[in-house]
Amino acid sequence: MFKILEFTKDNLIAFQVEGKVKKSDYDKLKPLLNNTKREQEKQKLYIEIKDLEGIEPAALWEDFKLFFKHIRNFDKIAIVASGEVSKTLSKLTKPFISGEVRYFDYSEAITARNWVIDNETN
Repeated sequence: MFKILEFTKDNLIAFQVEGKVKKSDYDKLKPLLNNTKREQEKQKLYIEIKDLEGIEPAALWEDFKLFFKHIRNFDKIAIVASGEVSKTLSKLTKPFISGEVRYFDYSEAITARNWVIDNETN
């Protein structure tokens, strides 16, 4: 499931992924990503992956459709998680994202948040 985090604003979309991801979870993200104002400027993503139990095939398809539609709009993506699977996923996305993607361990969540919020690319 997706939970939109409280520091989502302007061109920053922050959300937490926990449990099993379903196609309906993307209904929370679509309005944020498809916002006309956001579509006209570079966007930043903060993705916190916590206790991921799996992704339904329909959700995976929805993920591809949504993010490939906006792939060139991303300036920074911070992926906060633990485990090798998350590191692998972040490495797989890097070639497809025009902006910078960084992986952070859960112990670095505050650093990740500060990095993605910062207006300067480090």
